[in-house]
Amino acid sequence: MNLAQTILERLKEHLALPWPDNVSPRERVVMVVYPPSDERKLRRLIETGEFASEIRTTGHGWTEYDLATEFSAWLADYEYRDRYLSRPERLWDDGGNVRGLEEYLVNRIADITRSLTVNDVLALVGSGGLFGLHSVSTLIEHIESHIPGRLVIFFPGEHDARSNSYRLLGAKDGWGYLAVPITC
Repeated sequence: MNLAQTILERLKEHLALPWPDNVSPRERVVMVVYPPSDERKLRRLIETGEFASEIRTTGHGWTEYDLATEFSAWLADYEYRDRYLSRPERLWDDGGNVRGLEEYLVNRIADITRSLTVNDVLALVGSGGLFGLHSVSTLIEHIESHIPGRLVIFFPGEHDARSNSYRLLGAKDGWGYLAVPITC
C-alpha cells in the first residue's frame, strides 16, 4: 500500500470512530501530515473522488475546498491589485500575511459551512499554496469554531509528536496545536 492509500485508510479509521458532542472546536480538527513530495499522489486520490467515496462509507459527508489557487482568485478580483502589484511589499501586514486574504478565505469557508451538518467533514486541500502568503495556523484559528462537524487539513510538512508541533513545507518555526495528527 502506498503512502496516499495508507493515509486514506488511517483517516477513514479515525473518522469512523464515534464523534462525541462535547469536544472543543480544536479537538475536531484533523491534520493529515505528509511529505510535500507526496502532494500529487494525495491530490490524485482526492480529485478522483476516492477520499470522498471512502469517507462516505463511514456515514459522514465530505466536502473539499482547495486553497492552492485562492490567492490568485482573490488577487484577480481585488480592488487595489494594480497598486499592490506595483509595490508588492505593501501586500503583507506586520504578521507576514497578505492583507485582505484572510477575510476572503474566512468568508469563502463560511459560505461552504452553511450547508454542512455536525455529521460532515470539510477537507481543506492545498494548504501549501498559502505558504509565504498566509499562516495556516491563523486560518484554522479563525474558522475552527464555524465548522459544525470535522475539519480535515491536508498538510504537506512535518509533525513533531513530542511537542505536538506542525511545520508547513519544512518552515523553520512550527506551531503547537491540539488537532489530531494523521501521519505515516
